[in-house]
Amino acid sequence: MTLLHGAEPFLIDEAIGRITRALIPDAAELVMSRDVLEAREAGAEGIVRAAQTFPWGVARRVVIARGVETLGSKQAEPLVEYLGQPNPATALLLAVPQILASSHWLLKALPAASVVEVPRLSGRSLIGWLRAHAATEGLELAEDAAQLLVTLVGEEPAALAAELGKAALAGGADNRRIGVAEIRAVVGEHRAREIFELTRAVELRDPGSALPLLDRLLSAGEETAAQLGSPVTRVRLLAILAACLVTAAAVSVSGLIGFVGLMVPHLARLWFGPDNRLLVPASALLGALILIVADTLARVLLAPTQIPVGVITAIAGGPCFLWLFAVRGDEAGAS
Repeated sequence: MTLLHGAEPFLIDEAIGRITRALIPDAAELVMSRDVLEAREAGAEGIVRAAQTFPWGVARRVVIARGVETLGSKQAEPLVEYLGQPNPATALLLAVPQILASSHWLLKALPAASVVEVPRLSGRSLIGWLRAHAATEGLELAEDAAQLLVTLVGEEPAALAAELGKAALAGGADNRRIGVAEIRAVVGEHRAREIFELTRAVELRDPGSALPLLDRLLSAGEETAAQLGSPVTRVRLLAILAACLVTAAAVSVSGLIGFVGLMVPHLARLWFGPDNRLLVPASALLGALILIVADTLARVLLAPTQIPVGVITAIAGGPCFLWLFAVRGDEAGAS
């Protein structure tokens, strides 16, 4: 018995598929030994009858029950009784597309070891899942290509999986490696569709939908920003000017501290993904943390003599920057 609950139905279905294939690898046997039931139609009694049915010609049966969370505690009594004494020849998988409250009867009826909460993925965990999902499909997805796909499509696993298939086809029928070029081949469709979706969200005055769409479109590059009416050249010039002034003011106060600006954004992108809503504050906090650690080391290592902080950041930053450069080079070569 296993209960899988979480806010991402696609991830739950994928987990059920993996469990089912692990229990019954043979596709022909799977057809004869798997039942998929909806609780609203079958009821608790129907689910129990299916789970109590012994396998015929195979070692195990798999019963997948959906919608059991909608049953009231009184309606679910036959199922609760079965969960206390399950059929060892049946693997009962309960799929619940929402996070259950701790007081729900399902969580009380099952042992903690049988409950799996499927988390919502974001940042590095989402990119890792996307690359693993590609591997199960026999595809090799470069990390920078995965980051670009998340930036363009968003964080919905079902949409990412669908666009991954399109990107694979963009490279040709025999292509098994997906890089940035294959991802960009499906960008045009998303740009056109999301521009219309953004226009509709603005018209409906729906900031919850408009802001994520705008963030993804602006992250797609200067061409999309220009299509949205942004004065790209002027904004770039003003941004460079502002960055130079802020940097000059900081250096005039604290002195030259190198490598922090080179290391931190790349490290933050590796750990937190390409979403600028998370990446910008994460870079600021990580930069401050690295400077605090470097300043502490500068004061302690040769106390009472204080080493310049820039020396510490250069000693740590040089090898780190070379490592990042090598990693990016390997990924570019692979794609």
